[in-house]
Amino acid sequence: MAEESKGPRWAVATASVLGLGFTPRMPGTVGAAVAIFLYLPAFFIPETLSFVLPWGFFGLALIAAAVSVPKVLSATGLKDPQWVVLDEVAGMMAALALNPPVFARALLCFLLFRLLDILKPFPIDRMEKLPGWWGVVMDDVVTGLLAGLITNLVWMLL
Repeated sequence: MAEESKGPRWAVATASVLGLGFTPRMPGTVGAAVAIFLYLPAFFIPETLSFVLPWGFFGLALIAAAVSVPKVLSATGLKDPQWVVLDEVAGMMAALALNPPVFARALLCFLLFRLLDILKPFPIDRMEKLPGWWGVVMDDVVTGLLAGLITNLVWMLL
């Protein structure tokens, strides 16, 4: 494990989504892709459950981040370690939760989420400045909410 990944093993494993955040290239994209993978059952279950699934994963990711990310930040002394990708999972789940399980919508959510996460326009840039784990997680949650809303807007206009 790299020096910057020090901390309680459970916290590192949780924040890195079982080590997937240690992918050498584009760990944020990997984290967002994990959310898509977790969302796949929504395409095959009744509509009422497909609504609950992403919100449930969103809530679990937020709780897990609230517990693990502060431990990681404290142990490493870093503001936002690149390998912490649980925040991407939470943000992507927020985007997916705002849309019905339609493959094209999920793909657009994913593309918009990654684009907004990289560009960090207002208000995402403000969220990133929040202290501690709030800044690590809330910028991705707001990114996900914006990606989900924009996806809905695009669908309304089509």
